[in-house]
Amino acid sequence: FVDLKLRRMRAVKPFLAFAAQWRDLENALQPSQQHDPPVIIDSALDPSKPNFSSSRPTLFRERHGWCPYSERAWLALESCNVPYDTIRIDNTGPGRKPPYFRGGQTPQMRWPDGTTQGESMDLVEEVDARYGNGILYPESIKNDAINKARQ
Repeated sequence: FVDLKLRRMRAVKPFLAFAAQWRDLENALQPSQQHDPPVIIDSALDPSKPNFSSSRPTLFRERHGWCPYSERAWLALESCNVPYDTIRIDNTGPGRKPPYFRGGQTPQMRWPDGTTQGESMDLVEEVDARYGNGILYPESIKNDAINKARQ
């Protein structure tokens, strides 16, 4: 039994010499993230005003992940591969909202130019216009919706 096991190990050993090591694979890969890592702040735990980016949007989203409208805006950013920052806001009743939050509900977006916008479908359309080149909101869909509304 031991002799058989040794023979198998000797037969496998030459193949292992040619197998790539993790270190080699990591060095061969191109980085998938070409930008700085995102800032993610939980405003209930850190109410201090963040340094807003002048090059990427900041998504104000519901803190617990229960809001489908916040998810909609988040998915739009992810689908268009947009680098963005996130600030989680406590929307549970009269929860503590940070003083720099404009008020109202989530989601909201603070664009790199400093303007703020709300309403999830408006955010999806704006993300598509700024970063998606029509992949999220093709003209044909817009035209169909307008024509159906006119009927």
